[in-house]
Amino acid sequence: MAKQSQSKQKQQKQQQKQQKKKFLDLLMGKKVTIQSRFGIIYEGILTGKDGDYYILTQAKIIGKNNITYVDLIGIKHNVIAHIHVEPKKIEPKEESEK
Repeated sequence: MAKQSQSKQKQQKQQQKQQKKKFLDLLMGKKVTIQSRFGIIYEGILTGKDGDYYILTQAKIIGKNNITYVDLIGIKHNVIAHIHVEPKKIEPKEESEK
């Protein structure tokens, strides 16, 4: 009986996992912004993940002093602070919010 119960639980977990889309799958093929822990911003199309690297094509790298445009870049996962899709809207902050 215990084996049947474990097997059933395992099947339920697999079904739930298949139903939920992974975060990366939702972002794949879309224009994304990746902010590094060091303040560098990467913008481009997320085309894949290779080991520890997130792969962007048609990318823009925004640093403190320069903006660089490249066809392909790999960004190592341990430098990433956050990833998000291209913003729908950007608004300036009110003076009281600064």
